[in-house]
Amino acid sequence: MKKIPNWIIIVVVIALVVASKFIFFAPKEDAAAAAKGKPKGPSAVNYYVVKATALNNDVFATGKIGALNQIDILPEVGGKVTAIYFKEGETVNKGSLLVKLNDADLQAQLLKSKTQIALSEQKLERLKKLIAINGISKEEFDIQENELNSLKADQAYISAQLAKTNIVAPFTGVIGLKNISEGSFVSINTPIASLVQTKPLYVEFSVPEKYSNLFNKGIAVKFSNDNSKEQQTAAIYAIEPRVDEMTKTIKARAAYNGNEHFYPGSFVKVFANLGETQNALMIPTQCVIPTLKGQKVFIAKNGIATEAMVTIGVRTDDKIQIIDGISAGDTVITTGLLSIKKESPLKLLKSVN
Repeated sequence: MKKIPNWIIIVVVIALVVASKFIFFAPKEDAAAAAKGKPKGPSAVNYYVVKATALNNDVFATGKIGALNQIDILPEVGGKVTAIYFKEGETVNKGSLLVKLNDADLQAQLLKSKTQIALSEQKLERLKKLIAINGISKEEFDIQENELNSLKADQAYISAQLAKTNIVAPFTGVIGLKNISEGSFVSINTPIASLVQTKPLYVEFSVPEKYSNLFNKGIAVKFSNDNSKEQQTAAIYAIEPRVDEMTKTIKARAAYNGNEHFYPGSFVKVFANLGETQNALMIPTQCVIPTLKGQKVFIAKNGIATEAMVTIGVRTDDKIQIIDGISAGDTVITTGLLSIKKESPLKLLKSVN
């Protein structure tokens, strides 16, 4: 067996002696601190002193242009198209005749109905004379009178169906592309064309629930899209009376009657100023720590970290409103939040703005 050199043995012995010194002769205070998991000294942190300030409630949202009236024109009766009276893309007035359907059969039915009614009325007049001299019973007279009323009801139905062969514009608007041709047959499910009321339009958008107490009818909003030259103005005229459970937002509509052309269905960027909140408590966004129970911040009091559960409000670019949980003058911690625990000693370094 090969003998181990003496110098190797000496190196190993020295290493063991040095290691045992660190293991068995460590300072008692450091060992106790390590055992308890406490830091050796206070945590050095930056801080922010809470102060009341005025908060502009500016809301930015994505909206959608809509038309107050917008429909697909559908026939109420089926038939052959005999005439089309509109041009695609033109403005048509309410009541304007757009399409005529073949009504020959209905005209014939109406003529027959009128003849039957005339004969029935003549017969009823003769029966009136007979009943006056007791020539017929009251029952016979009533039967003829009911027959006449039934014929008149049939005539009213035929006239109503006949009117439906004239397809008219239900409101003033711009008519779209036609889906029919003269001579084609249509049913009650055949779309003729779309009709859109282009003035006024509305902008539909949603804002967070927290703005509900500031959100009122009459508030002016600005909106624009990539095609508009400048921001347009609309006024809120309707607000949904409930909060969307999924998004926690409130929907509103603002009327627009300007000259700039917008297409219903297009998206726009919306801006609204909902006024100013006085004495709002705003702190840097990074101060707020999300937990399972809600939001919390660390406050420095007499060099010790204390926890405070807070209710948050409006966010800006770098700050967040605190509605409840802290007061003006409190010192909230802005850095080192992951290493700080409740009652940790603190060393305040620099105040941030």
